[in-house]
Amino acid sequence: MLGLLQRLVCAFGFLFSAYLLYTYEVVGICLGHCNPLNYSLGLIWFGIGIFILKFPKYVNLWSAGGLAGIVYFVYLETIEGFCLYCTILHILGLTAIVLAQITLRSRLYHHTDHSRV
Repeated sequence: MLGLLQRLVCAFGFLFSAYLLYTYEVVGICLGHCNPLNYSLGLIWFGIGIFILKFPKYVNLWSAGGLAGIVYFVYLETIEGFCLYCTILHILGLTAIVLAQITLRSRLYHHTDHSRV
């Protein structure tokens, strides 16, 4: 169930990143302090996140990359100014990371032999 929720969060993050990238690149409207790199990397990261739980050995790498990106872009926000839309993406990213980590640990726990305690 948490795995499905994680995929839904990533799908929403993917669509929201695509929308923000579209409004900036195609329509030419900036909805805040626009950084198309943030939207492009978000699009890629959330897209990978939709399928990451099928590859459990890469979940930690994906999580670390996402966390590093969030820290970097939040740092940029402190310099350039607050952006509500970017903050929404950061919250979605953190939520996806937490859900993926909980799901991964739950699967590992259930695959471990607990009879030898």
